[in-house]
Amino acid sequence: MAFVFPNGNGIFQQDNTPCHKARIVLQWFEEHTDEFYLMSWPPNSPDLNPMEHIWDVMKRQLRAQTPPCPNISTLRDRCLDIWYNLSPVMYQKLVASMPRRVAAVLKAKGGATRY
Repeated sequence: MAFVFPNGNGIFQQDNTPCHKARIVLQWFEEHTDEFYLMSWPPNSPDLNPMEHIWDVMKRQLRAQTPPCPNISTLRDRCLDIWYNLSPVMYQKLVASMPRRVAAVLKAKGGATRY
């Protein structure tokens, strides 16, 4: 979080994944409550999480690169390069899709959706 949001103005979407709920992670957020907002989110709801789609795009782009990353430093650099070059239009479309996503989840009574 501190790396991605060096000014401390980040929002972390808490999706109740076990690694996000680990004691050490929750303690870190308690210690940094003035810097980061911890947003609660329903468990098992990737259809409501636009970030899941961004991760998917990033993973596909990373896997398409050759040669594979020889070390963690190269992996980090490539991930940052992909992140910083993602299209702003993609973000806008994901945000604009949220009302449809929420409506689909409500219609499915909390069940799976096509997203």
